[in-house]
Amino acid sequence: MSAVLELLQGLRLSPLPTPLPKPVGPVDPAEEAALRFGSVAAAAVHPFEVAAAIEAEGVTDRQVQRRYGRSDAFELAEELYAETPRSYPEPEAASSPWHAPLSTSVLRGCLYALPGLAFPLGAPMLSGPPDAGGLPHGTFALALSVVLNWAWNQALAHRTHVRIGRGQRRSGGRCLLRGAFVGAGLGLLGALIGALVAGHHSGGVLLFCGGQALYLGGSCVLLVLGRELLLLRALAPATLGGAAALLGLIRPSPLTALLLVWTVLLTLRLARRELRGCLSELDGDSAIEPLPPLRASVPHGLFGMAMSLLTLGIALRGGRLDLGPTVALTISMGPAEWLLYGYRHRIHGALRAAHTARGFALLSARSLALGLGSYLVLLALLGGAVGTALAGGPFGQQLPALLALGATVWTALLLQAFGRAWAATGICVPAAAATVAGVAEPAVGSTAAALLLAVACWSLGRVTVHR
Repeated sequence: MSAVLELLQGLRLSPLPTPLPKPVGPVDPAEEAALRFGSVAAAAVHPFEVAAAIEAEGVTDRQVQRRYGRSDAFELAEELYAETPRSYPEPEAASSPWHAPLSTSVLRGCLYALPGLAFPLGAPMLSGPPDAGGLPHGTFALALSVVLNWAWNQALAHRTHVRIGRGQRRSGGRCLLRGAFVGAGLGLLGALIGALVAGHHSGGVLLFCGGQALYLGGSCVLLVLGRELLLLRALAPATLGGAAALLGLIRPSPLTALLLVWTVLLTLRLARRELRGCLSELDGDSAIEPLPPLRASVPHGLFGMAMSLLTLGIALRGGRLDLGPTVALTISMGPAEWLLYGYRHRIHGALRAAHTARGFALLSARSLALGLGSYLVLLALLGGAVGTALAGGPFGQQLPALLALGATVWTALLLQAFGRAWAATGICVPAAAATVAGVAEPAVGSTAAALLLAVACWSLGRVTVHR
């Protein structure tokens, strides 16, 4: 098996690799064998590897008997393997793929929060008798519309990312096109149901909710396709107008509400342009591969619904509208994404640094604690700043509920990033139900965060999860 073959005259085939260097000068046969095959024996995990290397060098059993005084290559290999200290060469360091520019994450956080400036401009449409419980006019319609929109858009984003991740950009565009219309319809349906529950005339609220549903559909398209700057451009009219209304520079009126219409139309126009670009492309060869079943997107939709209910719970606590924690949590979502990337970057290094399974689990837990702690510090600072700016008073009473909810959201997003969507949803949905039932937000958030952390430490502490 180790001879050079000559099948035709002049045609020589050599199946052997480059031979190892042979020792020079008279040496002991055992030392010669150790010198010749020592590097192979040191890196081997079984004597058979050494035997294979000996045979690959063209050393036959007869040569082993004559030169080394052993019966065959396997006996020599076992002896070399037993006497040579183990020395496994370290693989070359690979650059971590988990890098995300902080500027993009901050921009996404702003894009999540800036639509809130539409409410000062739309104040004339949202004025009227209070809803049940003394809540502001239109709260039921707006809340139900947002809950359905968030749930649908989360599932829609997951279905689209699955397609685009496989190189099926055209298929992803079709998914977004159909899904955005359905999402807008669901948002409007939620507003209608909420208005019926409120039991009074809500024409202006329905008009506002209709525009909001259309905007959320268009913004979902732009965000999924990574067109954050285009969405920022579309938001400019409502952002500038809302800021001017907050500062008292303009008085909200039906005329200023046209800025909202302008923003919605601009968002839809840009989303339509990007979708046309997607639909003009061809899917890759992976288009023939079957997609995950629809039920794979269900936990993402339920997670979106649970997050919207938890956020509304902290905003409407005590039967009054408190936007400070909601705004802070919304802005923090951008840096939260950046910190999630940071966790994965640190884990990439831990895969090389850890020598045991226990050591890797400890490094994973430490990295998780660092990411979560950094996020909570940032959220506390944002909550204090936003709460003080909006309410003009101390923020201490709101902080426990905000931090508990922030820990829940960040850890759940981390589990989702590693494919543990059902685990995150299985904890967040009961937490949202408890919030709707009236359980105190700090207790709900703390319990959910503790459960999610336990699941994260257990599941993400295994090396196989990070392959």
